[in-house]
Amino acid sequence: MKKYRITGEGKKMTRFVALALALLMLVSIGCGQSKKATPKNANKLEFTVQDVNEKTVDMRQYLGKVVIIDFWDTWCGPCRREIPHFNDLYAEYGSKGLVIVGVAFARQGKDAVKQFTTSQPIKYVSTLFNEEAQKQFGSPTGIPTTYIIDQQGNIVEKAVGYRDKAFFEQKIKSLLKIS
Repeated sequence: MKKYRITGEGKKMTRFVALALALLMLVSIGCGQSKKATPKNANKLEFTVQDVNEKTVDMRQYLGKVVIIDFWDTWCGPCRREIPHFNDLYAEYGSKGLVIVGVAFARQGKDAVKQFTTSQPIKYVSTLFNEEAQKQFGSPTGIPTTYIIDQQGNIVEKAVGYRDKAFFEQKIKSLLKIS
């Protein structure tokens, strides 16, 4: 049997394919996960962000409420599909102690986020990702990444990837003690 050796360009291509497959596997591991998260510090609401109109939003003001923080961006299809769910949930549970904060990565720029939120109304707080948010949550491995935070500021759920309205509603009702 004749043995073949991969050399030169073939060796580079083999390495490239192997690295690409390894990266794909690492990225896909995070997709669709939902798990109970253990916070690094107890209060995950210890940060400020800017809204799309450059107004500072101090997240500490939401301590004592159930908070959903959704990391998203304008180009993300699954993120766009979740927005109507969040609008509905905010309309139904906002007066009962729910706050929803969308944190856009704004990779296409702040103006793209502002334009998007005008054409696709977002009825909850819409902000932009910054260093403070990154210090609290790190850089999400995929989007949408959504955190559900209890009234004490603790992360009780982390969901990576699209989730339907029922998923969030069940968690919200439990935390707000609504049957």
